[in-house]
Amino acid sequence: MYPDLKKKSTSLSISEFKMPIPTNPVVYVILRALYAGGLDFHWTSDFYGRPHYHYESRDGYINIFCDPPYKGYPFWPGEVLKKAASLQKLYMNPRWNFIYSGILRNTVRKLSVETADVYLILLSKVAQLKNPGYDIAKISLEEIAEYRSVKVRNGSRQKLINDLKENVLLLADLRLTMTWQDYKNRGKMTFGRERPDRLLDIVDVSYKRGKHEWKSFGFRCGQALAAFLNPDGLRWIGYYSTALLRLDPYHEAFTKKLGTYWILLGITAGKKGMYPRASPQTILDFCGKTANYRNPGQSVDAFIKAHVRLQQIGVLEDIPVLEPPNRIKGYFNSWLDTPLSVKLSSDLWMIKERKRKTRQEKIKIPNQKNENAQPQAVIPMNYRELQVNAKAIREFRTKYGLNQNELAQVLGITRQTLSYYEREMRTLPEKIAIRILKIWEQKSKF
Repeated sequence: MYPDLKKKSTSLSISEFKMPIPTNPVVYVILRALYAGGLDFHWTSDFYGRPHYHYESRDGYINIFCDPPYKGYPFWPGEVLKKAASLQKLYMNPRWNFIYSGILRNTVRKLSVETADVYLILLSKVAQLKNPGYDIAKISLEEIAEYRSVKVRNGSRQKLINDLKENVLLLADLRLTMTWQDYKNRGKMTFGRERPDRLLDIVDVSYKRGKHEWKSFGFRCGQALAAFLNPDGLRWIGYYSTALLRLDPYHEAFTKKLGTYWILLGITAGKKGMYPRASPQTILDFCGKTANYRNPGQSVDAFIKAHVRLQQIGVLEDIPVLEPPNRIKGYFNSWLDTPLSVKLSSDLWMIKERKRKTRQEKIKIPNQKNENAQPQAVIPMNYRELQVNAKAIREFRTKYGLNQNELAQVLGITRQTLSYYEREMRTLPEKIAIRILKIWEQKSKF
């Protein structure tokens, strides 16, 4: 009846334990919002002073804000404050608006790097579900501590459990509204126009057996996040480094943010046969930091130190030359706009499927040829050879696990057009053949 959460802890080493995470625009923007919170407070405010985080790109926009429960005020109980926070009261009496916006700002200031770590742990549980858009995941605070490889905080086990519980409840208070491009149906999809969508639908469950009492959480993803977790989008699942997750969120916060950015970017780029590429200014925007123009050398040294640390723990296989050619006056602006390219560890973005062999497959029959065996995909010598044998494109996608819609999006054509090329119903253009051959060569290097 009760989940046995007091069982013996199964400590997993970094090499044995992998944490799958999905990568999509919602996950990317939410991590940006969590990193922009805290004491630095890079969230913007609306006309009434209520904080929110707005992200906009060519594909749409996402707006994130918080809606904490009304806990009351020293002179007003929670029910009175809830009534006073209604729109009619806000227009009539600005004092209630100041009180309400102050509560929201205090909630945003509690966001931290550890809140983002807890969010990634919950996402890994969602990614392991059979149907992530509808199934419910469960996790206990002890399991979250096991993921973080932390046992006590300030000498107290209860202090650690209370901090983790507060971070989970902060995630439960986040709401979002989104308008984004529908890649599958070639339109627009809007979430939360009338009622805001929840980031994660989290419900706390308390258990008591005798004198022992513990708490767990049941949760499922919101509708906006579920829209990107359909079967067509599961190919964007990669692995998050447990070594990065177990770094100190206070003393190595920038390293954790930087590693998270390269992992999210590298999973998508690696499946396209490319290396992740970004400028320091873009990375600082993701991490919720501003360029330190007063002491630019500190920003450059922090970048170098963080990249070296990521290479030591195995997140990055190769790092670029981060040291600028010189540090004379005016070098910082050009350094911020210089694109950097790294090589992410293949264990984090490349998922190798392990197929279970049947009993008949294990029995090897000598001197027997498999007539149904498909020939291995060989890289064509030039684009003309690929134009003659366009069916090799399907063999290339099968070998490297590329989805037809995904490859068509990279090439800038529709999925149906690519299908015509693969079945040789249309002549493969020279420009498309050269791009496919280039992607093929890049994928073969990994």
